[in-house]
Amino acid sequence: MALFLVTSGVLGLVVIQLTQIFEQHSIELSRQVLVDEISEYQRAIAQSGKTKSLFASSSSYLAVHQVNSLRSLIIYFKGSPILGTQGSRGVLESPTVRRWIAVPPQATTIARFDVGQVPYMALATPIMAGKSEVGIFIASSKLSEELSQSQQVLHLALLEAGIALLFSMGSGYFLLRRVMHTVGGITSAAIDIADGDLSRRIDYRGANDEVGTLAKTFDHMLNRLEEMMDAQKRLLSDVSHQLRTPLTIMKGNLELMQRSQQVMSDENKESMTYALEEIVYMSHLIDQLLLLGRTMERDFIVLGQVDLRAFMADIFAAGSVMARRNWIYIEPPDLVVMIDATKLRGAVLNLVENAVKVTQESDTIEISAVTEGSLLRISISDSGPGVPAGLEDQIFERFKRGSQPYQKGAGLGLSIVDAVAQAHDGCAAVDRSIYGGAKFSILLPLRIVHALGD
Repeated sequence: MALFLVTSGVLGLVVIQLTQIFEQHSIELSRQVLVDEISEYQRAIAQSGKTKSLFASSSSYLAVHQVNSLRSLIIYFKGSPILGTQGSRGVLESPTVRRWIAVPPQATTIARFDVGQVPYMALATPIMAGKSEVGIFIASSKLSEELSQSQQVLHLALLEAGIALLFSMGSGYFLLRRVMHTVGGITSAAIDIADGDLSRRIDYRGANDEVGTLAKTFDHMLNRLEEMMDAQKRLLSDVSHQLRTPLTIMKGNLELMQRSQQVMSDENKESMTYALEEIVYMSHLIDQLLLLGRTMERDFIVLGQVDLRAFMADIFAAGSVMARRNWIYIEPPDLVVMIDATKLRGAVLNLVENAVKVTQESDTIEISAVTEGSLLRISISDSGPGVPAGLEDQIFERFKRGSQPYQKGAGLGLSIVDAVAQAHDGCAAVDRSIYGGAKFSILLPLRIVHALGD
């Protein structure tokens, strides 16, 4: 629409300018013809004025001088009849001409006027005898033909501009349609890629122009991106599996040594216990890395219908047995929602476990699930020390630990929570809780299957 308006405006300005130039040129030619009439009259009078009077010479000049039907000449000497060619009667009806005859101008003057519906242009110049002004010569021309030709030029220009507009709009439409079709394919592919489908391609089959080059380059970029992501997943999986086997062997051997009857010093027992703890920690870290790698896959989340009250009750039951705390449970709304219960349960319990780690027996932990407009907020609030200042925006990054220095953690748990939330098209957030500690929330789109009765 914008292109149509701009093109129409430009063509309209061109048509107007062309018509004005043509009209001005036509009128200028008519004015030059009138100037030539004055010059020719002055030459004729100069030659015959030596033998005849000005009146007689002018009368003879008009008798033999030929003018077309569009022009007329008028000569007037003070105290003498008005002389004129055929067609001058209409010009004499003009107030402008009568004013010139009554009071002749002292210099050549040009004017445009209408007589009835007929437009005229007239040129008046004084007739001099020596230094005295004795009369006036008026040459006039009808402008009907010039204005008619201007209208014809206008109509022709409008017709040509209309054809040009239709052609430009038609060609522009087909060109833009082809371009937008390709751009639409790129946009659709980008949306699918954002959803995790790295196998999406445009498969452009058109001309090898700039648009085609863009589409083919985009496909080439997707090929490289898919190869890199596959390589990253394979590396993460291979490294994790390769590490798991020796760690399992080391753990088994250390446990065997612990159960043996060999006499060991207290220092050796302490070292063995520490080594076993590190192996368990590394095994847990490997499991988290594998799960984090799985979150990159498109089919990581499998949505299903879940009773929200039953789901949250299970979370509370599993969390409340982790440690003695002042547990608070906020009853959620009675809804059936679409979520991946297994992945989301693991993420929420991860938050519950973190809350247990940073609190004492006398502290409070609250588990809640509420709806906020089109969102479902599942929150774990505690009265612990909260998130250290300055880490609120980094707490969900990989290997970022917001816990106290004496507490052990890999810094992957909250990253997994955020990845699970994002796989549900949601996000994870942290705020200060009403109990003075931290409030970790998982915000998900509220996909209600149906609401259950109370």
